[in-house]
Amino acid sequence: MLDLQWNFPLLKEQEGIWQQYLGRAMREYSAESVEIQRPSFRTVEGILRETAAKLLGFPVERTWITAGGHHGTLNALLASGLIRKRIAVEGNSYPGFLDQCRMTRTEFVSCVIDEHGIVPDGLQELCERLKKTGVPLRGLFTMPTVQNPLGFVTPLLRREQIVEIARQFDLTIIEDDAYGFMEEDSPPSYAQLAPERTFYARGLSKSFSPATRTGFLIAPENASEALVTSFRCTATGTDVPQNLASLLMVEDGTLDRVVRLKRAEGADRNREARAILGELAPPGAACAWHLWVRVPESLDSRAIERQLRDKEVLVTAGHWCAAGPEYGKGIRLALGGEIERQRTLDGVRIVANVISSI
Repeated sequence: MLDLQWNFPLLKEQEGIWQQYLGRAMREYSAESVEIQRPSFRTVEGILRETAAKLLGFPVERTWITAGGHHGTLNALLASGLIRKRIAVEGNSYPGFLDQCRMTRTEFVSCVIDEHGIVPDGLQELCERLKKTGVPLRGLFTMPTVQNPLGFVTPLLRREQIVEIARQFDLTIIEDDAYGFMEEDSPPSYAQLAPERTFYARGLSKSFSPATRTGFLIAPENASEALVTSFRCTATGTDVPQNLASLLMVEDGTLDRVVRLKRAEGADRNREARAILGELAPPGAACAWHLWVRVPESLDSRAIERQLRDKEVLVTAGHWCAAGPEYGKGIRLALGGEIERQRTLDGVRIVANVISSI
């Protein structure tokens, strides 16, 4: 089976790195062999947060350690007070967050997007219209940098316009930066542009490996009390040895080296996949390890997904990413499901052939 569905970019060069750092973390703290097994909030959480704050460039009061990116967005939902409220999401959005909304009975509403992300006029109109219904928008979930599934990067001016709207209608912003490392010169995050209302989640599962289970959450300072409660309810702290290993790897530049290699490999895979797909692939970030594939209006994305599975190629049909029925026409291809680039491109060729033959 060729995996173009589960997107965890891994390189052969990573072999042995994680074991090395995990072993180092255990050795350096072996004198505390019992203490290291306590929950993180009872031991080194303060040190971890200080280290993460320096690395990310945010105040320690706003910086938190999470058990991965998903844990970050879930705790953002819990601590922000958005549960069971109404929030806007990009028309094509990340299925994992949509599932978190469904699980917590939080209503999501699709917002108009184009090749640069959320359209400010569309968000403004949505806020005004829903305010008149008596059930206004309370929040906004967005992936502005190398968005999943479409791969766009929202430019700075548009981000500033969205911040103005968020302040006008008092929206809390949840920003997922899972793929931001793929864009070397990305615009400032919403956590920088609107620190008083933004929860910014980022994990190492894409930039390094899902094995790390380490993530970061930047939050407004007034959310501290709520976050302490939500973290203890969802994970009773985080894994101390894994977080120590992750931060050692970040501090000495190993993660940066791996990220540079991933950008280069991602650019090659992206370029070669686009050459195969031609006009089927709309524009997106040049180093992205995922692509959106246009599907003609006459075709059913779910049927194509099933047909490709029969040909032993796994893909993600657009309906999984659709916040509204009008956004389901397409297929997302993960270019990081296979370690071997050639296997990935073989799968892309099968996708192109199947769509063109129907």
